[in-house]
Amino acid sequence: MKKRWKKQIDHPLLVETLSRELAIDPLVGRMLVNRGIRTVKAAEAFLSPTLDGLHDPFKMKDMTEAVQRLDFAIQNGDRILLYGDYDVDGTTSVAMMYQFLKNYTDDLVCYIPDRYREGYGISKRGIDFAIEEEVDLIIAMDCGIKAIDSIAYANENKIDAIICDHHLPGENLPPAVAVLDPLRSDCTYPDTRLCGAGVSFKLIQAFAQFRKEDPSIWYPLLDLIAIGTACDIVPALGENRILLRAGLEQLNTKLRPGLRHILASRKKETDLTVSDLVFGVGPVINAAGRLDDAMLSVDLLLENDDAVAEQKASVLQHKNEARKLLDQQILMEARQQWEDSPEFGKANSIVLCSSNWHRGVIGIVASRMVEKYQLPVILLTEHEGNLVGSARSISTYNIHEGISACSHLLENFGGHQFAAGLTMKRTKFKSFQLAFEKEVSQTIKPLQKSPVIPVEMILPAEKISLKLWNQVQRLAPFGPKNRNPVFVSKNLMDAGGTYILKNNHLKLAVKTPDDERMIAGIGFGLGERFFELPVGNFELCYTLEKNTWRGKSAVQLNVKDLRAAKKHA
Repeated sequence: MKKRWKKQIDHPLLVETLSRELAIDPLVGRMLVNRGIRTVKAAEAFLSPTLDGLHDPFKMKDMTEAVQRLDFAIQNGDRILLYGDYDVDGTTSVAMMYQFLKNYTDDLVCYIPDRYREGYGISKRGIDFAIEEEVDLIIAMDCGIKAIDSIAYANENKIDAIICDHHLPGENLPPAVAVLDPLRSDCTYPDTRLCGAGVSFKLIQAFAQFRKEDPSIWYPLLDLIAIGTACDIVPALGENRILLRAGLEQLNTKLRPGLRHILASRKKETDLTVSDLVFGVGPVINAAGRLDDAMLSVDLLLENDDAVAEQKASVLQHKNEARKLLDQQILMEARQQWEDSPEFGKANSIVLCSSNWHRGVIGIVASRMVEKYQLPVILLTEHEGNLVGSARSISTYNIHEGISACSHLLENFGGHQFAAGLTMKRTKFKSFQLAFEKEVSQTIKPLQKSPVIPVEMILPAEKISLKLWNQVQRLAPFGPKNRNPVFVSKNLMDAGGTYILKNNHLKLAVKTPDDERMIAGIGFGLGERFFELPVGNFELCYTLEKNTWRGKSAVQLNVKDLRAAKKHA
C-alpha cells in the first residue's frame, strides 16, 4: 500500500537558538524542536536524562498510605502476595517487587492469573488462592484499577490490597488501602505516562525513601523496569526516558543469566537498544503466558544459577517458536478468510472469527493484519460458549471508541485507542460485524487508511555518515513519541549492488550522480519493491544504523520506503 511521507514543519529560529545555546549540531537542534522541545532547560534534560530527574514518588496519590501499609506488613510479619498481569509489564513488575522485598521479608508469594481460565485483572480465583495461602496483603501490579468486586471479596476475608496500575480508572475505585495510578482524576502526579512496572517502581522508590535507604538499593532493578517500559510501548519521554536510559546502561553492563540466554539466539549481548528488548526479549517472556504459565517468565528473570537459567530460557524459547508457528498459521487463515469474503476491498474494517484460532495469539495476528491491510481489525475465537477477541487499529483511528459504540452487543470490553479486548455471545457476531463496520465507515476518513511515515527532515546524501549516526544517538533511547529519526534523501541511483535477500528483504547499494561513494541499505520485507526500483533517480525514506563487520563499522540505511524522484520538491 502506498505510504505518505509527512515532513515535520520547520522552526529555523528555534533551531538556531537551541543549537547556539547548547553548542550542538543544528541537525540535533532541529530534531529536538521536532519533539516539542522549546527551551534550553528542557533540551538539557532530554539530552542528559539522569536518575536525579525522577519525580518525588510521594507526589502520587495514596503513596503515603501504600508505604505505611507495606511497612506495617513487614514489621508485623504479614504474608504478602505479589499479583501481576501475564504480559511483560506484569511479569517484570512481579519479579522486580519480589527481588526488592526479599531485602526485608521472606514471607512472599507470587500469583499470575491464567490468561484463559481467569482472563485479565484480579480474579476471584486469585483471591481464593490468597485466602488459601493465608495472605494479609496483596500488591497488585499492572492490573486492579477496575477490580472493585475482587478487592471487596478480599476485604471480606481480611485481606488488604495495594494497587499499582496505569490503566484508565472507572467511575469508582476499588476499596483498596491504596490505589496508585497516575491516571486517577484526583492524582496530580507530574508524569501520567508510566507503565505498570513504572508505577510499581514508584512504590519501591517511595518505600526506600521512607526507610531512608540509599537509592542504590533499587539500582539492580533498573533492567527489569526498562524491559517492562519498552515492551509496554509507552511514550519514551519523561520518567520513562530516564528509566529506559538507566536500564539499558545496566543491561549493557551486566545481563541477568536468563536474559543473556534469551538474547543468545540474536547473537547480541552488548549495545542493546529498546528494539532489542521489544523484539528480542518481550516475545519470549510473553510466550509463557500465551501458551502456558506466566510464572515461568518470573522464575527465569529471578534465576541466578547460569545452568538452570539456560534450561529455563530454552523452555521459553521453544514456547516462543511454537507461538510463531501458530502466528503464521492463523495469519494465513485470517488473510484467506478476509480475501475470500465479499467485503474484501470494500469494507472499512475487518472482523473475523474462527473456533480454531488460539486465543493467546490472535492479538499478534490482528496487528499483522493491520500492517497488511491498513484497516481496524478484530479477530475472535470461541471460549467457554462465547466469542473472545483482540482488536488492533491503525494509528489514526480510535478502535476503543468504535467498539464502545457497539457495546450493547457485547458482554464486556476494555482497552485503549490502538488495542482492545472484547467478549460477545456467539449469536451476536454478525450483528456486531455489521454494526462495527457501520460505525467505522461513519467516522473514518479515506486519508486515515493511508499509512503515514513521519519524516524528520530532507537530508543530502553527502551528510550520511557515522558521525551523523553518533549525533542521532544523543536522542536515544527511542520509542513512542520519540521515534528513531526518519530521513529522506533524494537524487539517488542504484550503485549496482541491489538484490533480493532471503525472507523477502531488499539489499540496496546507492550513490548520488555527483559522488561515487556507495551507501549500503536494507529494506526489511521490501523484497518485492526490487521490481519497482526506477531506472533513473529515486528517493529513499530511512533511519540510520551502524553496521559492524570484522571490527570495522560503517553507516547503513534501514529503508522504510522508496519512490521515483519527483520533478519538484
